[in-house]
Amino acid sequence: MNLPPEQGAWLETADGKRYPICGSCSLGRTAANTILLESPKVSRRHALIHLQNIGEPWLIDFGSSNGTFLNKRRIHQPIRLTDGDQITIGDQVFTFRQPLAIPDEYKTVVTQRTLREIENIPCWLLVADIRGFTPLSRHMQSEDLDVLLGAWIFRCKEIIESQHGIINKYLGDGYLAYWPDAITSPKEIVAVISALKELQRKEWPEFRFVVHFGPVAMGGVASMGEESLVGGEVNLIFRLEKLASSLGEPCALSETAHIKLRELVPVRSLGEFELKGFEQKCAFFAL
Repeated sequence: MNLPPEQGAWLETADGKRYPICGSCSLGRTAANTILLESPKVSRRHALIHLQNIGEPWLIDFGSSNGTFLNKRRIHQPIRLTDGDQITIGDQVFTFRQPLAIPDEYKTVVTQRTLREIENIPCWLLVADIRGFTPLSRHMQSEDLDVLLGAWIFRCKEIIESQHGIINKYLGDGYLAYWPDAITSPKEIVAVISALKELQRKEWPEFRFVVHFGPVAMGGVASMGEESLVGGEVNLIFRLEKLASSLGEPCALSETAHIKLRELVPVRSLGEFELKGFEQKCAFFAL
């Protein structure tokens, strides 16, 4: 099968100026952003466009005071973009452009090629998710929810990146982050765990997180500046997050993560569990 040519995505202003999007594109009032917007109506770190799942663009607001609007409606959680969408930040209006969608057939080929050709890389994985987001969204004013969720995402992003981690995927009311083991020390993972547990104690909304360690098939998609993570270990951590939810546990470790961090963090055993799609029972530990 022939793969399609390089896929492009960009933001376009009314006067035709284009801002290409590669990987992640941040927008805000400080020079550290990919796109600088000099307006008092724009927050210092206002919003992010993040490519994930092999070319899927997502728009994330960072709890900005004046909000981020998609097609004239304020967003309150990460949301998928499509070609022609209108994004409003402060006084600036952008049109999101991605004329050539990534075919599902191409995504399948990339995934299969990754599994065949890319060596499995041992990685730390972390999934975090807001607890009870649906009822929360029903009982809060939209603007308050926007600020709450956006500020939580931004604070988590700071914690992850301060210890050299990477958020690979935003999940509406959560995210998946990773650290290649070769360039990561267990103490960095412990620092992330400690910071997230402190955030759980001090901040609202309530959220849970799960940490896992295992080999991940990792493949870059150069034309889009993103890294695809695939394989059974990625599926496993999402199963474990659902298990933590059913057990009412705010933070937990897989067995392999517990072994790697055995002397560094106190845990209690939750037992062994059968998980859909996995033959052997999985030991699970609460932090």
